[in-house]
Amino acid sequence: MLLLHLSDIHFRAGQIGTAMDPNGHLRSELLRDAQVQCQRIGRAPDAVLVSGDIAFAGAKAEFEYATDWLKTLCGACGTTLGSVFVIPGNHDVVRSVASKPVVQSLHQSIKAAQPIALNGIISGLLSDEDAKSALYEALGPYNTFAGQFFCDLLPPERTRATRDLYFQDGSILRMTGLNSAFVSSASDTPGSLFVDPASFQLERLPGVEHLVLCHHPYSWLGNGKALSDFLHDVARVHLFGHEHTNRILPARDFVSVAAGAAHPDHEEPNWEPGYNLLELEVEGVGTDRYLTVAVHVRVWQANPGQFIAKQDRGADAFQSRIALSPWIKPENTVVAQPAAAESTQADAAAPEEGADPMDSLRDISVRFFRLTVSQRSAIAGKLNLIEDEDANQPDFERSRRVFLRARERNLVEALDREVSAAGQ
Repeated sequence: MLLLHLSDIHFRAGQIGTAMDPNGHLRSELLRDAQVQCQRIGRAPDAVLVSGDIAFAGAKAEFEYATDWLKTLCGACGTTLGSVFVIPGNHDVVRSVASKPVVQSLHQSIKAAQPIALNGIISGLLSDEDAKSALYEALGPYNTFAGQFFCDLLPPERTRATRDLYFQDGSILRMTGLNSAFVSSASDTPGSLFVDPASFQLERLPGVEHLVLCHHPYSWLGNGKALSDFLHDVARVHLFGHEHTNRILPARDFVSVAAGAAHPDHEEPNWEPGYNLLELEVEGVGTDRYLTVAVHVRVWQANPGQFIAKQDRGADAFQSRIALSPWIKPENTVVAQPAAAESTQADAAAPEEGADPMDSLRDISVRFFRLTVSQRSAIAGKLNLIEDEDANQPDFERSRRVFLRARERNLVEALDREVSAAGQ
């Protein structure tokens, strides 16, 4: 299994797509290097993971540009846009919305909570219609962008994004993206942000290994110590962003990767753009199983300008080997095969209980979201996939419900045909 990991791209309106874009050449070189490295490894990424700060100011134009660029990146690496999996960062928040007095009041009620009461207060706010709308309003443009990948977030039941990938032996890598930005604003400081209680509900299940993405490292979270203790027990791979400095912590039971920024500010000390490629494989069977993790850290070198491998004692990758719990594939389980370039890894696997029901729909979704709102509404109406209960939902949620109903009513092929007929 191969994962391409990016963080902190910071697509900035007013710069992107212009002749004066200070990061245009860097993005071009990243595309080129990622293509070469995937060819060298000998496979396309099974998922392209972006651990937050896709945009710079949470603007619609920034996310639209990100979609086009990510599509180019996926194509260069031999995969599809449907392989993208994202989580929000602080730059994906619309600061003018997060600065509203009512939103700041809600933030303060969370920040002032005693540890013993924290989870109850967050749960209560995210279950209240008015409070949850206010807390998540600043993530509106992000959710519209993330919806095409089924990574959109809507409290109280969907405050984290999930997706399953399948190892060659049929076991599952369950990816979970946490939201550490729902209390983010211009006043962020270390220790002032939080994840919600759902972040502590990853189950250890036979044949399932967890990978977790969180934009902010533990030191930026008021409940970071509790999250650290929990994830060290249940998750094999931890991916972070935000601090723009790459670090790898290999431990007995997990590997933690703090990503460098794809686009750090040129004035930052020790400016070092970068991205990661992670190779994960399960070795052995039964009671003798191991997860091998090879992290290829690619960093920008000046003079001559190019991406190169960050080395670990002379090796071009950071290697870990983690003992896994005993597991034997049940007789009736279909083992997933590697995905071809024109499909996603999830499409190649038989659905498993607990897997994201959108797995077989991602390629259609990214094309559906490129249509206008009126085109999407017309298609959904023609196929009778809109219900009265959708009227007060945001656009990304209405679109998600369209896909769920298409799957439930065996209308996926019809939906695919309509999207193609509309030009996508």
